Amino acid sequence: MKTFKELMEGFPVAKDKKDGKEKKTSKFDMKWKDIKNRHIKREAGQLLKALDKKEILAYSAEHGEFTVFKDEMEFIQAKKGKGEKMKWVRVESKNIVGYIEEAFNFKGAVKLGMLDKYDEPYIKDLKKKGWEIDEFNLTSKGYEITIKKGSKKVMYTDRKSPSKALALAAKKAK
Repeated sequence: MKTFKELMEGFPVAKDKKDGKEKKTSKFDMKWKDIKNRHIKREAGQLLKALDKKEILAYSAEHGEFTVFKDEMEFIQAKKGKGEKMKWVRVESKNIVGYIEEAFNFKGAVKLGMLDKYDEPYIKDLKKKGWEIDEFNLTSKGYEITIKKGSKKVMYTDRKSPSKALALAAKKAK
């Protein structure tokens, strides 16, 4: 029988091939791609951004929390002995695409009614100049668009419409 935690997180339980009953396995062989919970993947994406080069992010299926290991050897040592009960799963960035950093989607903005299909030339103009849209938000100040080029970020605001904020950003971006 699956526990509530396993059910919510999408952890598979090994089944006996003969009679189809669930059984407890001594070795935990689950991979990161088996995790289906989008909240866990989103949190992993945020943590992966902050890691240094050799650091490894792992998820403990037993406790439901993340741990950062300083290198591969420390991760291997944590999986041995008493650490085997922790059910460590190594987080792989290739399986959380879309949760790491969500890019601005013009078609999605048009579907939501935030932008019009006639605003596409402004988007193309920004891309042509090497800028990409980092954020596009509605705040108390108005419609704010943040564009970035490398490490440089610039924010433009327009009180009246999102199309005007986008036009302003395309006009002033160099």
